[in-house]
Amino acid sequence: MRKIVLIIVLASLACSRSSETPDTTAAVSSDSVVAATSDTAQPDPGEPGVKTCGVPGTPRLDDNGVGELKQGRLLSEVAALCEVISDGQQQGQEGAMERVVVLQIAGETVRSVIQRDRIDRIQINAPLFRTVDSLGVDTPLSRIAAMRGAQFAPGEDGVYGFSPEHCGLSFRFSVPWRPPAGGQWTAAAIAREHGTAAVDRVIVIPCRR
Repeated sequence: MRKIVLIIVLASLACSRSSETPDTTAAVSSDSVVAATSDTAQPDPGEPGVKTCGVPGTPRLDDNGVGELKQGRLLSEVAALCEVISDGQQQGQEGAMERVVVLQIAGETVRSVIQRDRIDRIQINAPLFRTVDSLGVDTPLSRIAAMRGAQFAPGEDGVYGFSPEHCGLSFRFSVPWRPPAGGQWTAAAIAREHGTAAVDRVIVIPCRR
């Protein structure tokens, strides 16, 4: 949990500095909540009884989540609108057990961690879910690094990039979390070394401006 808290704090700092950070090439984002690809066909939104989760067509990822699946929302409200595949305890990255709910949205499965009966973190693993400016799984690291106020932080399983341009979204990369000569990854340095690496997970976390 210490790594997750560190990443959320760093994301908060990036958001709070957005008004004083000039447009320069910087980079990065954070960790933790899973979305797996499903082989099931996308349901027909017109079919009676189908829960579309507020996504009748192409899903749009925003800084709070996807459709009716929003960070901080009561699980009971989400379950009434979205198709719940499973709900149970799973082991988190640092060994602690977490309540995890898996939902189906637009034919893909999305994993969410629950805290106090609310959506705490949402993990997106499928490239279908993209922001209005086309950021998501498969986006190159160089593009995240070029965002205003972008920063990078190490996680348990890779490096996370975030920017105040998308406060609440953390972009994970499977690259070495330690820079070559120690110290910290800067946006420019990680773009030089790993600019062609692609986002392989997007985490929706609390946005604190």
